[in-house]
Amino acid sequence: MRSPIKWALFLSVFLLTAATSINFCATLFGCGCQGFWGAAADHCNIRNRVGPHCPWCTHGGAGFVLSMVPVFATQGWVVWRNNAWTLQIRALAALAAYPLVGGAIGFLVGWLQGYWNR
Repeated sequence: MRSPIKWALFLSVFLLTAATSINFCATLFGCGCQGFWGAAADHCNIRNRVGPHCPWCTHGGAGFVLSMVPVFATQGWVVWRNNAWTLQIRALAALAAYPLVGGAIGFLVGWLQGYWNR
């Protein structure tokens, strides 16, 4: 598979992941976040006086982005790995990395911060 096609695939998956990452945050943590095209983090529980506070939003943009870097790295690895996968398999595997890796990181960060212990 030629490199421009891989770049196009990675960019597509990256943009979809980035555009829906705040919705994924809300799904994982039930924190009140909404889509970027809506109220975004305006209703997130980080705005509440008492916790629990969303593990990703607590650290601001940097914490949120750092939690997504392993997702993007895994997606890149899936797209560019050297094997006989078709474009469709690469796309599905890259998309599957989002909930799998993102969910694992979200649960790890939430567990380390005691998000569900309250």
